[in-house]
Amino acid sequence: MSIDLHLHSENSDGTESPEVIVKKAVDMQLEAVSVTDHEYLTILPKNENIEIINGVEVSVSWEELEESNSYAGIHLLLYFIEEQSPVEVFLQEIRLLKEIRNIEIIENLQNEGIEINKSELNAFKTKVPGRPHIASILKDKGYVSSINEAFIKYLGNGKIGDSRSHQPDITKIIELSKESKCLVFLAHPHTLMSNEKYSKQEDWINQSFVSYIQKLTDFGISGLESTYSSYSKNITNQITEVAKKLNLLECGGSDYHGDIKPNINLGFGYENNPMKVPYNFLEDMKEKHAQL
Repeated sequence: MSIDLHLHSENSDGTESPEVIVKKAVDMQLEAVSVTDHEYLTILPKNENIEIINGVEVSVSWEELEESNSYAGIHLLLYFIEEQSPVEVFLQEIRLLKEIRNIEIIENLQNEGIEINKSELNAFKTKVPGRPHIASILKDKGYVSSINEAFIKYLGNGKIGDSRSHQPDITKIIELSKESKCLVFLAHPHTLMSNEKYSKQEDWINQSFVSYIQKLTDFGISGLESTYSSYSKNITNQITEVAKKLNLLECGGSDYHGDIKPNINLGFGYENNPMKVPYNFLEDMKEKHAQL
């Protein structure tokens, strides 16, 4: 029995409805899930067969990180978020800024001779158009062979199509989350250490990484996503050690997107490297949340 607290539906950049995702999770006998769409709170009704935690994933700006590594990025997972809370209201503003950001990316690509139009984003069934949708357009037009290649060549941090004008400062999101009585976790921590190939560096859990986590702890994050689809057991164990050292909670999830990331399975990630997120992570999270 396990849980999956990092899932994306068609409301952001996934390909399945939230209802289908929950049904699949129930069929797999998962104990709990969180649909963490990008900058959008997907609300699902209570289900007697599975526990549902309200969640959102938010891209944020951290000047110190960006100055030290232009390829790095930081995403936060917010849990126990409620409608009309201060941070949820602020997400509406971020989504408007993201629409402007999308135009900036498309104009950057047009300047490189890539034939793409902003109206093409209207074809997607999503509440929050973003880079994955632009990547899909590039793939369909033959500019790249895969979504991943689109990020490596054009859309990743530090690339031609890089624009982060919609991203709020990390401290603002954390402050609003505290006001909203949410827990804040660092999603897929390896993105703090990304390189020009849009991947993690060798031996990325090093002193620089620990220093970043210490600063995030000082900002007020609640924990780290220690269990993730692309992480080996060794990596997960190392992140767990960092979390324990800094008195941080742990969470985990597959980062399931449906067909857009076909090799990542709901609930356990990659078949050749299956992960299991223990329910006790959620128990600790609920205990912490009850103290807010």
